[in-house]
Amino acid sequence: MPWNHLYRCRSRLFSSSASAVFAAKKSFTKEAPMIVVASKPPLTFSNIEHVYQSKPTLELLRALVVLRLCRSERLVHNAAWMLKQSYAILGTHVTNALVKSTFFGHFCGGETAQEMQKEIETLHQAGIGAILDYAAENDVESPRDLNGIPQHLVSARTYDYEGEAECDWNAEVTIRSIKEASKTHGFSAIKLTALGKPELLFRMSAILVDAQRLFHVLDGPSLSTTKKKYLDKLIDFPTLKAGFINAGNDMDEHELAQLFQAMDLGKDGHIDYLDWLSFVNPMDLTMGPLTPYFEQGPLSDKEKTQLANMMKRLELLAKAASEKGVRLLVDAEQTYMQPAIDHVVLNLQRQYNKERAVIFNTFQCYLKDSELRVRIDLERSKREGFHFACKLVRGAYMIQERKRAKDLGYSDPIHDNIEATHANYNKMIDLLLENNETSDFMVASHNEQTVQHTTERMTALKLPKSGKGVYFGQLLGMCDPVSFTLGHHGYEVFKYVPYGPVQGVIPYLIRRAEENSGLMDGVSKETRLLAKELHRRALPSWLLTSSP
Repeated sequence: MPWNHLYRCRSRLFSSSASAVFAAKKSFTKEAPMIVVASKPPLTFSNIEHVYQSKPTLELLRALVVLRLCRSERLVHNAAWMLKQSYAILGTHVTNALVKSTFFGHFCGGETAQEMQKEIETLHQAGIGAILDYAAENDVESPRDLNGIPQHLVSARTYDYEGEAECDWNAEVTIRSIKEASKTHGFSAIKLTALGKPELLFRMSAILVDAQRLFHVLDGPSLSTTKKKYLDKLIDFPTLKAGFINAGNDMDEHELAQLFQAMDLGKDGHIDYLDWLSFVNPMDLTMGPLTPYFEQGPLSDKEKTQLANMMKRLELLAKAASEKGVRLLVDAEQTYMQPAIDHVVLNLQRQYNKERAVIFNTFQCYLKDSELRVRIDLERSKREGFHFACKLVRGAYMIQERKRAKDLGYSDPIHDNIEATHANYNKMIDLLLENNETSDFMVASHNEQTVQHTTERMTALKLPKSGKGVYFGQLLGMCDPVSFTLGHHGYEVFKYVPYGPVQGVIPYLIRRAEENSGLMDGVSKETRLLAKELHRRALPSWLLTSSP
C-alpha cells in the first residue's frame, strides 16, 4: 500500500469538533483507585467471546455489512455524491433513516446525548469508557481547502474562522460536554482552531519559532557546539553580553547582568533552552529587550485582543474541567500552528496540573521533532513541579504537510516511512512509561503491535493495568478486537463515540469510511472475526461469505 495512502487512512484518533467528552469507566476522584497488576502472558486480539459477547446478533450483522461496504473504494470515493443524490431524490427523512440504520448506527452513538446512553452502558459493561464528541459540521457539501489539499484528504476535522461569536459558541458546546463528562469524571477534548482564529495561531507560532532561533544564534560555542540536544545547549553571561554587543545594543553591563539573572531560573550561571522559553510573555509573546531581534513583528492590538479572548475561553474550560473532575485534552493540528498550541497548553498545565493531570497535549508521532518536544515538556514539568500529560497519535495531516514543505522549500517534517513512525511511537511510549510517576498519557492507536508493545512494557515495569494514568483509545465501530480485549483484561480503554444530527455528522462518517477502505489488513481481520462469531451463533455460512 502506498505510504501516503496508508498515512491518510491511519488518521489521528479523536479529531474533535468544539468538544469531545471522555466518559471514563474509572472515577476521577482523590480516592486511591483499585490496582490491577498487568498480567504476564501477551494479549491476543482474536478471542471472539471476549470481543462480541456483549453485542446482539443484529448489531454484529450490521457491522459486517458496513465494514465490507467500506472496503469498496468505488463506493467510498463516490459516497458524498451518492448521498447528495439520495437527499435530492428520496428526501431527507428516507435518506437519514437509511444512513442511521447503517453507517451512522455503526460509527456513532446517536443524535443526542440521551440517545447515547444505551451505547455508553454497553461499553461500560465491557470495561470500556466512552469518548463523547458532538461531531456535527456546518460545511457538508463544500469541503474546506487546506493549502491546496481538500478536506476529504485530511482525516482530522479542520475549522474555518467565522468570528469571535462562533468561537464563543464552540466554547459553550465544550462547557456542556464537560458537564456531561463530570457524571463519570472523564475527559473532554478541544481543538484550538475552534476557540480562536487559525491565522492568530500561525502568527503566534512564527514568533515563538523566532524566540527559539534567537536562542541558537546566541548559544555559546565554547559550551555546546558539539551538543545536538536542545536541553544540553547553554548560554552563559559572556555569551549573552557578546551577542548584544554584536547586535549593536547599547544596554550597559549592569542592565545585561539583571537580564541574565532574570532569565537564569536555575541560578547556575547558565541559561538553557527551558530558561530561555520561560522568559516569553505568555500573553503577548514578547521577550523584553530581546523582542526587537525577532524577525516577526509583534502582535497587533487586534491580535492581542483575539489572543486574550482565546485564553479567556480556555481558562473557562480548564477551570470548569478542574472543578468537575474532568480532564481536558487539546488536539494537535498542523505544524505551522503547533508551537502556539504547545505554548498555550504549557501555560494551562502550569496552572492546572499541579495536583493531578487535568490538561493534556497531543503529539503526532509521524513528526521528526515529536520525541524532542515530548522530552522538553517532560523535563519542564519536572523542573516546575506539574504533571506532564499527553495523547500519542500517529498523525493526520501528512499530505498537507508534505505539500506545504515542498511548496515553501523547507525540510519535510514527517518521518520518511511508516516503520520510522512506528519506531518513534514505541520509543515515546517507553519514555513515558519510564517516567510514569510524573506523566499520564493515552495510546490512541488501532495498531495491535503498538498496543501489545505498551502492555508488555507495563508488565516489564510492573505497572498496574489501571490507576496509573496509562490509557488506550480507539474509534467506535473500528478496532473492536483490541478495545474489548483490553477492557476484558482490566486496562483503561476508551471508545470515541461521536454524536449529532445525522446530516451534520455525514462528513465524519465519510472520513471513517475512507479510513476503513485503506486499512485493509485490520478490516479484513475484523470482518473474519465477525463472520466467525455470527457462524457460531448459527447464521448460515452463505450469508457470511464475502463476495468476490
